[in-house]
Amino acid sequence: MKTRELEKEFEEKYRLYAAMLYRIAFLYLGNGADAEDVLQDVFTKYFFGKAKFSGAEHEKAWLIRTTQNACLDFLKKAGRKNVSTQDVVFPVCCEDDARQDVLRSVFALPPKYKSTVLLYYYNGYSVEEIARILKISKAAVKKRLQRGREMLKPELEDYAQ
Repeated sequence: MKTRELEKEFEEKYRLYAAMLYRIAFLYLGNGADAEDVLQDVFTKYFFGKAKFSGAEHEKAWLIRTTQNACLDFLKKAGRKNVSTQDVVFPVCCEDDARQDVLRSVFALPPKYKSTVLLYYYNGYSVEEIARILKISKAAVKKRLQRGREMLKPELEDYAQ
């Protein structure tokens, strides 16, 4: 492929997926700069890697999974298993106190529940789609969502009306 064609393809894929992948990385890492670093690494792997995709959904699932793995690797290298909710600096779009409380609570979930809740509630994936992305059964997805909601319930009871 010519350079210009590669640039166009990169711009298109970045436009399609960057915001979603950034949200995922931000929820894992709690820092915009770290999320951007992970995003850059993921797109580098995407364009210079040898991955072959059977379709758009497979490609999207690969990007999500790669982003999650890159975040976990980042946390391991930093000597952390998770981000302290006190360290999180939310973007301007999340200045609402209630929204910040919800995000902080989601942030505090263990990674496997956090990723499932994030994909279901923040990105609108179905249980079946999440099962394919995470390579787990639909029953496991449902159980993770249930446990995630149970963990969030005490934290968010003040907002239920």
